[in-house]
Amino acid sequence: MMADEKNSILIVDDEKANLLFLNHILGDEYAIYMARDAEEAIKRADEYQPDLILLDIILPGMNGYQACSALKASEKTKDIPVIFITGLNSIEDEMKGLGLGAVDYINKPFNPQIVKLRVRNQMTIRNQTRLIIDREIAERSSRAKSEFLSRMSHEMRTPMNAIISMSNLARSTEDPVKRDNYLVKVRSASHTLLKMIDDVLEISDIEEGKINLVRSERHLSAILRKICDEQSELMKDERQTLKTDIDPSIPEILLFDETRLTQVIVNLLSNASKFTGENGVIRLRAMVKDTAHDQLTLQIDVADTGIGISAEQQKTLFKAFEQVDGSISRKYGGAGLGLYISKSIVEMMGGDIWVNSEAGQGSTFSFTFTAKVKTPEAADGAPLSFHGKTALLVEDVEINREIVMAMLEDTRLHIVCAANGLEAVDLFTSEPAKFDVIFMDINMPEMDGVEATRRIRAHGTPEGAQIPIIAMTANILPNEVKSYFAAGMTDHIGKPLDFDKLLSMIGRYLQ
Repeated sequence: MMADEKNSILIVDDEKANLLFLNHILGDEYAIYMARDAEEAIKRADEYQPDLILLDIILPGMNGYQACSALKASEKTKDIPVIFITGLNSIEDEMKGLGLGAVDYINKPFNPQIVKLRVRNQMTIRNQTRLIIDREIAERSSRAKSEFLSRMSHEMRTPMNAIISMSNLARSTEDPVKRDNYLVKVRSASHTLLKMIDDVLEISDIEEGKINLVRSERHLSAILRKICDEQSELMKDERQTLKTDIDPSIPEILLFDETRLTQVIVNLLSNASKFTGENGVIRLRAMVKDTAHDQLTLQIDVADTGIGISAEQQKTLFKAFEQVDGSISRKYGGAGLGLYISKSIVEMMGGDIWVNSEAGQGSTFSFTFTAKVKTPEAADGAPLSFHGKTALLVEDVEINREIVMAMLEDTRLHIVCAANGLEAVDLFTSEPAKFDVIFMDINMPEMDGVEATRRIRAHGTPEGAQIPIIAMTANILPNEVKSYFAAGMTDHIGKPLDFDKLLSMIGRYLQ
């Protein structure tokens, strides 16, 4: 609650005169909600989440005692303090009310000063408790972030050290077999480091609301089998078995974000493999959970025979800066960000994610998501199409331009190339309405991408102000990224370019 916001009170009484009287006494200091019976009170408490409830006992239908029991049984309202307001004044009545969880008891007829003091006392307790809880949450979050940064520092140094040392060994050896072996390890460590950086940047995008879904028509069952085939190959070194069980009633063509769905499934399968020993079994199951008109809710389970997770450890499993156990990352690797990212994506897809597990008994991660049904006749099976759209690709390295054009060949996106920022500005200013998006390399001769962006934004045309400009760079440190945005860039994508991320980003701005 903000410092200038009023605390709120829900007053429940079937007598209109009592409601008006209490509102007159308390309305200047507190925000007041009113209800005339218990059913209405329960609904309003759930909806408005007041800081305090003044609850009459004698009510039509459900009485105040029953209403208090219902409020205390609900997760959403159980912590809201209740003061009974009643003409019943026996010790037994008061004990019954306090026994149900009420914090105080105000007798009728009302004494205005008594009402004010008792309400103020409860509000003071409520606000002080809230401050303590908020402080504890902030301190816990700060500790978690500090531990996360420490762990990330260690985790990023590990592949970086491998890259440096293996590169030096590759340069110093004359044996081609050894050199190839060193370079394979360099490549593996590079991918590990890049994945960590991508995860950190993705969390930043999630928190800033920059993650969007790009839905297209896809064959879900085929995609699931492809993912499992690829992951099964990776599991062979551990002699692990990956089994699949895909509900045959899943329609062939669905509308969903393939890139994001794949990201979640691969993360869950990778975790299952990581925490399952040799000869372990991992199972992916996909099924239809619910159908509503042209929309399906699907559920995917990833079960393993691994180390399992205790009930206590599960409480922090899907949090961004916390991990089940700091020793987990040291033993198994990883920064502990994948599940938080997966949870965010699943919620964007209209679903939920959870885990069933016990320590030593394996784990089953499950998530749901929604997808629209498309008839086979409506889908052509073609890749995402940007027909009629034109992109300006600004990149000084010819081979990099060729790679991007090859990546996007099947999307029917028309690409115009510029070899440096100066050429890009000339192309844009001569025909600004021609371009729908600009992909801008940062480090270029003559004029870099930041200066070129400034000049395009300063062009004075609606197109110059509105066109999405995407930074392409290997330098994705936070301070550098901020400078890109300050120059007028809309978004950024890291190098080396990932096809799925590139496709998703184009879809974000052109669809």
